[in-house]
Amino acid sequence: MKKKPPFTRKQKIYAAVFVVIVFTFLVIKISIWDKPANRWLIEDLYLKPDQSKKLTLAYPIQNFSFDEGQLVRSSIGDASHLQTVDVAAVFQPETKQGVQKYISLAKRLGKKISISGVRHSMGGQAFSSDSIHLDMTKYDDIRYDAVDQTVTVQSGATWKQIQAMLEQKGRAVKVMQDSNIFTVGGSLSVNVHGKDPRFTSLISTINYFTLITPDGAVVRCDRENNPELFSAVIGGYGLFGVIDEVNLQTTENDIYEFALNQLPTDELVGELEKKQADDSVHLVEAHLSIDGGRFLEDALLYSYKTVESPPSVETDISGASNIWMRKAVFQFSRLNDFGKFTRFELERSVGPLLDAKYVNRNTAMAAPVYFLENNDESITDILQEYFVPKEHFYEFLEEYKNLLQKNRIHLLNVTVRLVPKDTEALLSYAQADMLGVVVYYQVRKNDQGVSDLESFTRELIDYLNTIGATYYLCYGAYYDMSQLQKMYPNVGEFLKLKGRHDPEGLFSNEWLHTIDET
Repeated sequence: MKKKPPFTRKQKIYAAVFVVIVFTFLVIKISIWDKPANRWLIEDLYLKPDQSKKLTLAYPIQNFSFDEGQLVRSSIGDASHLQTVDVAAVFQPETKQGVQKYISLAKRLGKKISISGVRHSMGGQAFSSDSIHLDMTKYDDIRYDAVDQTVTVQSGATWKQIQAMLEQKGRAVKVMQDSNIFTVGGSLSVNVHGKDPRFTSLISTINYFTLITPDGAVVRCDRENNPELFSAVIGGYGLFGVIDEVNLQTTENDIYEFALNQLPTDELVGELEKKQADDSVHLVEAHLSIDGGRFLEDALLYSYKTVESPPSVETDISGASNIWMRKAVFQFSRLNDFGKFTRFELERSVGPLLDAKYVNRNTAMAAPVYFLENNDESITDILQEYFVPKEHFYEFLEEYKNLLQKNRIHLLNVTVRLVPKDTEALLSYAQADMLGVVVYYQVRKNDQGVSDLESFTRELIDYLNTIGATYYLCYGAYYDMSQLQKMYPNVGEFLKLKGRHDPEGLFSNEWLHTIDET
């Protein structure tokens, strides 16, 4: 019997390649594709953020009501993914008349009204149980005035939409968050600050706004007309009415030279003060190391300064540059201490190679946020911010380390910014010059994880009160009334004004319920 010839070398190579492909496919399927939390590693290589939609990290609203006679209940939550309520209906007004119609409807039905933009506050400020909910994201008209170089926007417009308009005029906004996905109404309601040390919080850049009050009237609020409301509504968490239009100051869309420097944290305050004193520096912030070997001991200082004869640059306000890589590095840093060390080192060494050396203001203020999307349903990411007097910053860091360890808190990021004094907003978080410490925590979505976060925050707030620091109220309300009153002495006046301007308590949210209960 004739013997079959052995496999040729080429056939063996083909077979080996086939086995490797099948094995790789099985590994990818089992470890990535079959696990929803990991599927982004493949999907995000070809799926890009939809630039036509208003990005939010909150769960999307599933049900909307389009007929006043047929209310459709819906579930509403915020970007914390820790709190969800059912509301009686969700409407998306596009005109003043629409807002007024829904105010009348809520009164007729005996319902409260709650208001939201992209729902990135994390303490129930954007919704109220069984309320008529107004999603303002379609309320987004924008008009530019070339005479006084201001922009007038409806409250549902995002900063990205405003930047797109101003870019055509060679202008930029003065103050906004470190991302452009948020609505102006939401930003005004929490009185945001930015990273330009020349400006205080958002209130300083607002000429006026109009407010649709509980009785449906449209009133102008500025420093001469209804100054009481001007001071209370900015940072008032949507409790006095619906913000209609906002008139904002703008500034030049300067071209900046970007610089990144590493330094010990114990030199950070001095360096920030030097940057603040330098008129050419227009944007500045620092990121602190969070790996165990040098926990909060090193800093990366980002600065953007004007230069003579800068080159021409392209504008990118998409907030979507290098998203897959950013997300991969950030997700890796969740795993362990080595991941955090690696992220800091890549940010220090590779970041300057990826980011352009020269950018205009609009691009520099459009920081990517999509990479923070978390696909693991068992955990959530929580933002908090503390405003610390400069003279207590290093003392704060030591106590902060102790409390993190004691309460088993998983820290993902620490950013430090200069926050100049603001005495205009009634609930101002910066009654003196402060350092804003923006932090990001990973929290287990179970009773123990939330309990640890609450215990940590309450204990930290007690400490903050001893050094004249403040906790940003747009985040979780993990405090009692005595803590709140000590930190924000004007909260009593705030609640009295609420009662005077909205005696029936038409406008409400879960945050108000929390502080009323305390």
